[in-house]
Amino acid sequence: MPEILQKLNCPDCGGPLKVQAGDAIVTCGYCGSDVNLAVGSKYFLKHSIIPPRIGQDSIDSVIKAWMGRGFLKPDDLARKYKLVSRELQMLPLFIVNATVRTEYEGEITRTGQPAPRSGVLEKEYYWKVLGRRASAFPTREYQVPLAAKEDFEISKLVPGIKFLNSEMAEDEAINIARQEMEAHHRFLLEKELDTLSRFETKFDIRNTEFLHVSAWFITYQYNGKLYNLILDGATGDDVKADIPQKGKGLFGGLLGG
Repeated sequence: MPEILQKLNCPDCGGPLKVQAGDAIVTCGYCGSDVNLAVGSKYFLKHSIIPPRIGQDSIDSVIKAWMGRGFLKPDDLARKYKLVSRELQMLPLFIVNATVRTEYEGEITRTGQPAPRSGVLEKEYYWKVLGRRASAFPTREYQVPLAAKEDFEISKLVPGIKFLNSEMAEDEAINIARQEMEAHHRFLLEKELDTLSRFETKFDIRNTEFLHVSAWFITYQYNGKLYNLILDGATGDDVKADIPQKGKGLFGGLLGG
């Protein structure tokens, strides 16, 4: 992605900001301050980090160990796989804490006799929104290792990491979270009801946190075919994995831990 040919400096330390097309929130690579490009000023949302624990010196052994685990994998995968590429990325996440309350009316008709139903579906969420518009990272399925969360500091990044700024600001992330949480409530209700005649949802947005998490994006080859693997950069656990079936094609999208 080409960098914008506009010189911008950090409002805190004065250092040059590395800005790429599409960035909305840029983190200074010198002092760690966040800058909202829309207004060119410091961004005050709480910024945390899950520091990467697996660096360039240890990722190969972590990958090899993963290849040898799990009954779904071919027995010879750890011996025959070839590493094609690996890249450590820091990904921006917004975590929106909200209580979502939906009042509903509908009917159950599957028994042959319509039975009206009404009530309230209320749940609290810590909803994750990835701050990148195009990524293979499975945000909904990702379990944030919160025990490793710390306040953000540039010094906690490891050498060679690709740091990604957010392509959206807080208000857009909250709007996306609202839409997805509402769709989730509709999905839950439509599983229980055959018809849904009333659906009114209200949101209590309590808090939003800006968080950078680390992930290794890996491509490997086995029996002439390419497969993708994403490992958590802090724990080494698989986030998403394509697993070759024994002696056959792709057994994709499974977690192979």
